[in-house]
Amino acid sequence: MVRRIVPLIASSGLLLSLGLVQIHPASAQDAKKDAPKAEASKPAAPAPAPAKAEEKKPAEPAKEKADDKAKKEEAPKATEAPLPPIPKEVQDKIDAARRAVAEAIVAAQDAGLVETTIDPPPILDILVTGRATDARTIKNPASKKPFAVSPEVFAAWFTGYGSQAFESVDFVKEIRIMQPSAGLKSYFDQRAMILRHEIEEVRKAKGQPAAKPAETKKPDEAKKK
Repeated sequence: MVRRIVPLIASSGLLLSLGLVQIHPASAQDAKKDAPKAEASKPAAPAPAPAKAEEKKPAEPAKEKADDKAKKEEAPKATEAPLPPIPKEVQDKIDAARRAVAEAIVAAQDAGLVETTIDPPPILDILVTGRATDARTIKNPASKKPFAVSPEVFAAWFTGYGSQAFESVDFVKEIRIMQPSAGLKSYFDQRAMILRHEIEEVRKAKGQPAAKPAETKKPDEAKKK
């Protein structure tokens, strides 16, 4: 009896071991098959974002130019020295001279020496020539247009001081400064002679030396430059 059981046990153990050997490879293959599925089910990790290069702000040329312009404008500008104040004694003399000029104009008008197209009359004309006669030139039908007048009369017309009695005059086309050869040069020569003489007399009365006349350019030299 014992002899029969021992072989049976041995044969049963052999069969069991063979069964286990067959089962083991199958389970290993199943594990291998399941492994990729498990790995596939996992979400893929996001790829690392590329490092961002430092962003450069776009240049603003218009703003930079405006800033530069503002800085230049803010820069201190060279300023001229302030004019000295007019002393009272000088102002008193100026006021007296203005009154004397007004008296000279009235005296010339009363004497019939003023026939002018501007208001007030030309002061320099009266001081230099003793009279103002530009109206005669403009009223004369034989006068050639444009009418040649003194610098003061010309400037008065072009700054709105032409007399309303001469409304028909188109000053833009018909009023011109006289040419040097047509009287302007002799006019200013006379002006210089009169004023220099009077200035010298005033300095003599004050015990001061006569001032040296300033050098002046000749018309030809001034024209070349």
